[in-house]
Amino acid sequence: MVVVMVVYDISDDEVRNLVASKLLKMGFTRIQRSVYVRRGTLGTSRYVFRLLSRIIDPLRDRLLVLSISDRDYISSLSIGPKAIGDTHGDNILL
Repeated sequence: MVVVMVVYDISDDEVRNLVASKLLKMGFTRIQRSVYVRRGTLGTSRYVFRLLSRIIDPLRDRLLVLSISDRDYISSLSIGPKAIGDTHGDNILL
């Protein structure tokens, strides 16, 4: 298992809302306006990337999907609780 992190910069409000809705329905937890996390696998990362790359405009928008080991995520430096979503969308504070 890894922590899958999705980061985006999408200029169109409608597309941005669609992407946010899809991520939340897939069990991601929103940790900032354009940053979402959940537990998953490398396959989850690839699936999310393929799905969202069909929606966004590659000439104007940006998308980054990261697969981060639990150890690296837990040891990262941050302010505020480190919440990730499990596969059911429940928040887990680390």
